[in-house]
Amino acid sequence: MDQLKLINNTLQAEGADAWIIVDYENKNKTLVSFLGDKMLTRKIFAVFPANRAPFLICHSIDTVFLKDCGFDLKIYHTWEEMLEIEKQEFKNYKKVLMDISENGLLPRISLADYGSVDFIKKLGIEVASSGNILQRFNAVYDEEAYELQKLANKKNLQIKDEAFAKIKELIEKKGETSEYEIQQFICNRYHEEGMVYDEAPIVAIGKNASDPHYGPTDKLSSPIKKGDLVLIDMWAKMDHPNAVYSDITWMGYVGEEVPAIYKERFEVLRNAIELSFEYLENNLPNKAVQGYEVDRASRDYIESQGHGQYFIHRTGHNIAVDVSPHGPGANIDDYESHDTRELIDGVCFSLEPGIYAPDFGMRSETNVYIKDRKPIYVAGHQLEIIPILK
Repeated sequence: MDQLKLINNTLQAEGADAWIIVDYENKNKTLVSFLGDKMLTRKIFAVFPANRAPFLICHSIDTVFLKDCGFDLKIYHTWEEMLEIEKQEFKNYKKVLMDISENGLLPRISLADYGSVDFIKKLGIEVASSGNILQRFNAVYDEEAYELQKLANKKNLQIKDEAFAKIKELIEKKGETSEYEIQQFICNRYHEEGMVYDEAPIVAIGKNASDPHYGPTDKLSSPIKKGDLVLIDMWAKMDHPNAVYSDITWMGYVGEEVPAIYKERFEVLRNAIELSFEYLENNLPNKAVQGYEVDRASRDYIESQGHGQYFIHRTGHNIAVDVSPHGPGANIDDYESHDTRELIDGVCFSLEPGIYAPDFGMRSETNVYIKDRKPIYVAGHQLEIIPILK
């Protein structure tokens, strides 16, 4: 869809008169995507009025780089002129969207500075978050990226199986292995498969897994032996500019039969994922679904099973074309924030509920992509703990 048409459709849906992006020295990546990475050294506004041509409010010194940018230019020399242009250009607006978030809870999109927002509010204009419009530009990805993500997921699931098989091999050969040894095995396999990652994967046993971001190192790592519960959280993408991460967590037990306490707790996590997925299936075709609603579907269930105090992070995060598996779009979150951004076609996110109790930690994680108002598992879905020695 044409960018201006997409912006106008969102403005109409949110009852806004304009989207106003404010920036300084290319800190706002969305504005850079519109203008290119130019040497801009003064404060600039990009204004997208509903059903009108967009324009820039920019300093005269920066116009040398903006003459052929496709925007009309409203040029200021002094700060007084800048504020006067804002007054005149915005005087008929009742509501605008800016890059803010309610109560500052979404720092990834909270890029508009306080003073600029405050000045516009003092003009009698309501300022609302541009979160929904932003994710249409920075979280939705194309068919090529989707195919690259599916390839990454295929390889990631294969390497996951190899990692659990490696644990079995080393336990049978040496009686033990270590978290760090298995972590490095996974890293080496990523390199062999032409995949990249921002941080090494998590391999954690028992109580170590009670820390959601525990990670072994060459200096700090626990042995893996018979009777250990093993969590492997692994994320990587193909080495391509348009690649999207595969981000999964699977559980295994170093034994032939998984003890009942592990089975029972894992079943809670499996059910939580399935309830979230079912909520998406039932509601996406009929209404706008916001990120926090899906979090509640899993969180309410985990709380009902008596584990709520140990579920200490959001249910999921956005996944997009990014240097990190944590993308800029809507998160599945009513815990760390109240994410009211909509889950739209072309976005992906994790579902990864966890129970981080004092006796042992546990998490299950898959990735879900939205296509034609339907959720799709794109990273597998673990149904039971793997008995590694079986």
